[in-house]
Amino acid sequence: MAGWGDDPELERLRELLADGWEVAEITEDPNAPGGPLDTVKLRKGDAADECTSDHLAFHRFVEGLKEDQD
Repeated sequence: MAGWGDDPELERLRELLADGWEVAEITEDPNAPGGPLDTVKLRKGDAADECTSDHLAFHRFVEGLKEDQD
């Protein structure tokens, strides 16, 4: 996993959530080339998007989202 520095994908995910997008699915790929990846699939009405990152800060944020989903 990448370090704690800035992660543009995390900022993008936060912006989408603030704009009313909802989490549809969260997946982890621990065996991805280059290191573990987290993917958050989002939806807003009929639109869909996703954010993927191997960044540690992204992973920690996604862990919180998973807790909220349960």
